[in-house]
Amino acid sequence: MIRPWLAALAVAAACLMAGCRDQSPDRFATAPLTPELRQMLNEIAVVRGLDPPPSLEAGTVSRLDVPDLLEHQLTPTDRAWFATTTTLYRLLGHLGPGQDLLSAWKDFAAGSVVGLYSPVQDRLWVVQREPAVNLDAMSPSERSTLAHELIHAVQDYHFALDQLAERTALDLDWGLAASAVIEGDAVTHQGLWDGQRVTVAGGARLFLAPGPFADGITPSLEREFRFPYTTGAEWVNILRSEEGTAAIDRYLAGEHISTAHILHPDLRRSGWRPETVALPDITAALGSGWQRESGGTMGEFHLANYLQLRLTALPAYTAAAGWRGDHYDAYVRGDESVAVFRVRFAGETDAGEFAAAQRELLTGGGAAVATTAAGVAGELPDGRTTIQLPQSSPSEVIFVIGSSRDAAEHAAEALVRG
Repeated sequence: MIRPWLAALAVAAACLMAGCRDQSPDRFATAPLTPELRQMLNEIAVVRGLDPPPSLEAGTVSRLDVPDLLEHQLTPTDRAWFATTTTLYRLLGHLGPGQDLLSAWKDFAAGSVVGLYSPVQDRLWVVQREPAVNLDAMSPSERSTLAHELIHAVQDYHFALDQLAERTALDLDWGLAASAVIEGDAVTHQGLWDGQRVTVAGGARLFLAPGPFADGITPSLEREFRFPYTTGAEWVNILRSEEGTAAIDRYLAGEHISTAHILHPDLRRSGWRPETVALPDITAALGSGWQRESGGTMGEFHLANYLQLRLTALPAYTAAAGWRGDHYDAYVRGDESVAVFRVRFAGETDAGEFAAAQRELLTGGGAAVATTAAGVAGELPDGRTTIQLPQSSPSEVIFVIGSSRDAAEHAAEALVRG
């Protein structure tokens, strides 16, 4: 499976997310680079410190045609990934009952993506208001967009980005962190090629399309889409200044990295690695009709982003900052769904801070939080119910989120039974 790394603010490697196939219609045609653009690629490769790919094709696409281009890249496997992640995101609260992640992603990409790169086809596209006759006639901002995508081509030539996507397919945390390395690297060296200083405090140069975000983009999804291009760029700048591009290359080559590393550069300096956390498969305990739909690692960013649904940024990120590892599994039966989570923290204080922040999240959403036989439970007005189970370890928080109170209580009982 090639995990669909989500498009974000600047230039989305949308074909990398979906795995491009050679089925684009004529309006998505590409051609080998002209001598001028080949020279541009060579200059960018020098800035990045890597050899340029020997062959590459490029083209333009109208902004109105971006949704169709994206649609042509999606496979049944990609659509299944969006569907299972939609289940998880609805439980967490990033999406409402009538919303789905694929539609939100396409809405976002149609309005904000300004470039795309395919590591499978060795092709890239620059998004324009109207198709251009040739890429040599691009405006300065479009040429800068092309520089970003050319950096992706250089990355892919040396590190096979589609294979990295395969490796991170079932890990939300690693997938987002890897995307932060890829896009942070591109933002940084795009800025260096432009001859502009990449200013992270106050915002890196992100090449946003004009206008507001689409109505279907919730604030929490927007934060996730932004992360690779803002926090990722900040992290790459720090890493590049301390160790050079060889350190970036290690992660592009497949060395594991978490969003905690991106958020806290000191963790990488100390050699810290996330701890392995496991949960029992409770399919049988849930009973007839239930099946495990997905599972993996959430990571520190996703935990903080979840808390920020109701908390302000500083309390949310502070409560998630003690993260040391986690595991989640999501189960479905018809219209019912439930997810179980086990999160490990650096110590009892950190675990208690997260548990308290989660209870504040629930009360802020209108839930009446009370202690029940299953644990500390809060039912939101839409019926979603979260139950924090009694702590089996002082440094861990175990909780379930169900689409209904019955589903949550059923899963909590099943988890206790193992």
